[in-house]
Amino acid sequence: MDTKEINIYQSILMAAAIIGGIIIYFIISMIRQQRRQLALQRENIINEINTLEKERGRMAADLHDELGPRLAGIKMKINSFELSDEEDLIQVKKTTDNIDEVMRRIREIAFDLMPTSLLRQGFVPAVQQFIDYLDNDKINFVAELEDVGPLPENKAINLYRIVQEVIHNCIKHSRATEVKVQLTSKKKHILLTLSDNGVGFDTKKASEAIGFGLRGMASRAEMIGGQMYLESAKNKGTTFQFEIPV
Repeated sequence: MDTKEINIYQSILMAAAIIGGIIIYFIISMIRQQRRQLALQRENIINEINTLEKERGRMAADLHDELGPRLAGIKMKINSFELSDEEDLIQVKKTTDNIDEVMRRIREIAFDLMPTSLLRQGFVPAVQQFIDYLDNDKINFVAELEDVGPLPENKAINLYRIVQEVIHNCIKHSRATEVKVQLTSKKKHILLTLSDNGVGFDTKKASEAIGFGLRGMASRAEMIGGQMYLESAKNKGTTFQFEIPV
């Protein structure tokens, strides 16, 4: 190989090295950009969830601490009227019954927004209360909840929302006759498992509504340092498991 051929060969190698370097640079830049976008999306989701929880807590407190007592006061005032006319007494009875119904709905809405038992007693009592509160004659709810001790408020709230989301989806879509909620401790983690004997679904072809719910649950698990695992198949039920560090 003469000098000219050597120079050409070296030039080709140099050009190939430069092109390869440029390609590698662009690939690394794209990967970094994707990571930044994913991190930004995750941060936005976390901020949205935190804002939502704060607003839920504020609304629940307003309903529970302000509207409830005011309606109770109005009911007491009405009942204090001394009436003798039968028609008036009937109207007062109807009015107080309506107030009772409004107060019941306020308690239900406040409970859905932020149950006081979650903040005052902790995650396990709140989940047990939520399951006891469910009124569904088609599904048998089974709770096997180990006492895992107190959890930080952010973990308790996000785990509670996960339980709500899974059970509400189950009631709407699964056609299950039994739903089991299990909570156990495993070394430095807790395992939250929710399973049903329903129709299941193809996780790769989940509907938009279910898919959005899955992303929300996965995001909540990630927020508290955990992971979500899902097993489901048509006519074989569905199992969610969340592994959360404590």
